[in-house]
Amino acid sequence: MIDDLRPLAIFAAVAESGSFSAAGRQLRLATSGISQHVTKLEDRLGVTLFYRSTRSLSLTSEGQRLLEHAQRMMAAAEDGLNSVVDVSKEPAGSLIITLPAFMAESIYERAIWDFASTYRAVELTVRYLDSNFDLVAEGIDLALRMGELPDSSLRSRRLGSASRKLVCAPSYLKALPRVTSPGDLRTADFVAMQGLTDQVVLIKGDEEKTLHTNRGRVVVDNFAALRSALCAGLGIQRLPASVADPELEVGNLVELIPDWSIPDLGTYAVWPDTSRRLSLTRLLVDHIDAAT
Repeated sequence: MIDDLRPLAIFAAVAESGSFSAAGRQLRLATSGISQHVTKLEDRLGVTLFYRSTRSLSLTSEGQRLLEHAQRMMAAAEDGLNSVVDVSKEPAGSLIITLPAFMAESIYERAIWDFASTYRAVELTVRYLDSNFDLVAEGIDLALRMGELPDSSLRSRRLGSASRKLVCAPSYLKALPRVTSPGDLRTADFVAMQGLTDQVVLIKGDEEKTLHTNRGRVVVDNFAALRSALCAGLGIQRLPASVADPELEVGNLVELIPDWSIPDLGTYAVWPDTSRRLSLTRLLVDHIDAAT
């Protein structure tokens, strides 16, 4: 029976993440090893647990029944470990975290490092990615995200807000007509970024104007590249203040129509409620929330 527990846990990880490779990333095991464990479990039970194809993986009826038992087993194991943690006051385990690259050296990153210093028995893997993706499929325990959250089964908590500024390089500003209001930017080129909406809302008192940002020749996929393209004079765009301010201070960028403001975006902690490290994830969220 003991020899069946590890393959059963690996089977559950594959079923929950949707692929052998995603389960391998989550468990830090080679994909080939994941596949071998599942195959051995199938041989042991004499049934097929997954329908396999080159593009998809789905549970058979036997696999679905086994998953329900496997999840109860893993939940019971987590409860047992948590009961020990509650007594010892020494949380242990591993977490995979992702946050936008522009949050490097931010209060959020410092809160994560403080968590790592406080809880020495917890292992952290931190990935810096500006794009959003399926947390469950990628085996991510916690993501920090900025902006409006789509409806999903993910848990979330608002941690704060981020201000933004509409900027461009001084050289590009010289190429524009005199800019004193949003209407003066109707013909300006925008540097686009994947994941950013194609509209910028600007507010001044009771007035509200919307700029459409679908003009331009350059598209990037992260804020570092967006900042670089703006500094190169390729157009205008809004940036998080934490990204724009250093360039504004040295004159690489200038703020456009500063008397018009862009609404702040919420900063959120997002996590799946199916994680077997749920209590540890919540402890980290609480730590970041308290620090920020």
